[in-house]
Amino acid sequence: MHCNWRLHASILPDGRTWAIKSIQDDEHTCQGLETKNPIVNVKWAMKVHMEDIRANNDIFAKSLNQLLWSRYGIQMYQSTLYRMRTKALVEIHGGHDVSYSYLPKYVEAIKVTNPNFTAICALFAKDHLERPLAFSSIFISFKAYVDGLMSGCRSLIGLDGAYLKGNYGGVLLSAIALDGNKELFPIAWAIVPSEDTESWKFFIWHLKNFVKDSGRGDEWCIISDSQKGMDIALTELWPKSGRRKHVVHTTHLHFRKAMEALQKANSDSLIWLSKVGEQSTWSKHAFNPAIKLDVNKSNFVESFNATLGVARCRPILTLLEGIRRVIMVRMATRRDLSKLGKK
Repeated sequence: MHCNWRLHASILPDGRTWAIKSIQDDEHTCQGLETKNPIVNVKWAMKVHMEDIRANNDIFAKSLNQLLWSRYGIQMYQSTLYRMRTKALVEIHGGHDVSYSYLPKYVEAIKVTNPNFTAICALFAKDHLERPLAFSSIFISFKAYVDGLMSGCRSLIGLDGAYLKGNYGGVLLSAIALDGNKELFPIAWAIVPSEDTESWKFFIWHLKNFVKDSGRGDEWCIISDSQKGMDIALTELWPKSGRRKHVVHTTHLHFRKAMEALQKANSDSLIWLSKVGEQSTWSKHAFNPAIKLDVNKSNFVESFNATLGVARCRPILTLLEGIRRVIMVRMATRRDLSKLGKK
């Protein structure tokens, strides 16, 4: 039923106090209070919720509505709140296109605050008068990771790629080592346009030069899911590195029994395995004992990517800073625990 009750008010010069000017009809004829006030728009909601969103970028619309109800006794449509949150995040972090333009300055800032770092921001010429240069890729690592590799990490490096969910897409490439307690030790990461041979060459070239600074030469072993173009890049740029693929065999006896079973089931499968590579790359019984690590899956790299969560949706500069903070907290926490004699 249509309700003719109306209340007209205006805000006073102090910006906080409202004055009621008139009330039309003393009684309501509607069924109840309409809590979704159309006058409460996105601009107003963003103003009152800005600090809430700044504190938790991933706050749900339902939670925002609960805050509106507890503070002001009103509610909004959840779709409107999600639209408002998107605008607020742009104001907090900047737009995706603006974020890319800050990358050269970001690399320069790293250079000033982190001596002996490795950070490369690659740009390419674009046939456009207003934007003569466009972002291609960026590789980042720090001197502290070289020191950690040299003093406390196993000689195994996992490589993996994860697709970004921002406006411009892209792929995050990561290189993760394992320390003496088999804990994750991130050493380098890069953002590239796509997961192909050229992108992996860019990443592996800088990773190889970075790892060489650890003073341990080419003794490293690489484990991966053999992503697109990765094997070609490794073969061309880092042929002396060891290789591992997914396996299940643990001893020579298990390996022999598995091969006998394959021979009975399908002899062609043995021919396929012979083309995969040396047994030391895919069967645990033949692993190089100098690595002192029997890890046979690259899941630990995927675990690192999973810790980034929704940060992969953020503008690129926010994403890079998020990665740096995650690693910084991880290393600082582990250092404090080691001082207490805990794992």
